[in-house]
Amino acid sequence: MRNLPSQSPVSSISERLRRAPAGAGLTQLFESLRPDLLRFAQWLARDRSIAEDIVQEALLRAWRSRDALKDPAAARAWLLTIVRREHARLYERKRLELVCLDDAVDIADNAASAATDPGLLALRYGIMKLPIEYREPLVMQVLGGFSTEEIARELELTATAVLTRLFRARRKLRDLCAAGPAAEAAPREEPA
Repeated sequence: MRNLPSQSPVSSISERLRRAPAGAGLTQLFESLRPDLLRFAQWLARDRSIAEDIVQEALLRAWRSRDALKDPAAARAWLLTIVRREHARLYERKRLELVCLDDAVDIADNAASAATDPGLLALRYGIMKLPIEYREPLVMQVLGGFSTEEIARELELTATAVLTRLFRARRKLRDLCAAGPAAEAAPREEPA
């Protein structure tokens, strides 16, 4: 990588186009802007390897739609916008893995046997004792981080119905956890 003059930390597009050999055109322009794009992507992602991937994808997108660039003087802003959008797409694609609630019962049984906090143990078993119509929205909101609208959409309910079920689930859970100690909720081991 060449060093830029000390008076100008970032050279202008017209200066880069003047220095580019005739016929090199857009390829040379994209390549000359790559360090700027990489710095911007690294600032966004805070990770060098992710930034390199973002710039690579952004340049690929830019190359595919190179006909959309009418004015080469606007290339830097255009490419920076593509980098910013590519960074956003990276997190759009990242989806949390969902677990079936029936499988969560098995996981909760194993986790509860290792837990030492009796209050936490009672809470876990209380959640599993809730009827499914109350347990499902509660788990989606508290553990999954879903909003009321998202829960309503997933469960094909109205937002009001979801809020009602969440209220009733919390009330039932409070009653279940206050009713008895964790020892009653825990599975009992048979003597050998």
